[in-house]
Amino acid sequence: MHNLGFKTWVSIEPYPTPNIVKQDINSILHKIGFTDKIIFGRLNYNSLVSEYKDYQEFYNDTAQQVIAYCEKNKKEYHIKSKTVK
Repeated sequence: MHNLGFKTWVSIEPYPTPNIVKQDINSILHKIGFTDKIIFGRLNYNSLVSEYKDYQEFYNDTAQQVIAYCEKNKKEYHIKSKTVK
């Protein structure tokens, strides 16, 4: 769709903490580099998230990586509410 001129977006949510699923956000961002906008949000309503040490710092750091990628590559972005504090 993007190659046909349509504006596209990808939502990366709910994004789990590494104690649930270990992922590489940079690899994900690279794979979705074709899109115009990226939406990022944390996993809510799961007790395993709060069991991860420094889970809020994890989400703050990961959101910053998404923002930096989008700004560098001139992409729109939206960080879902309550993802960063």
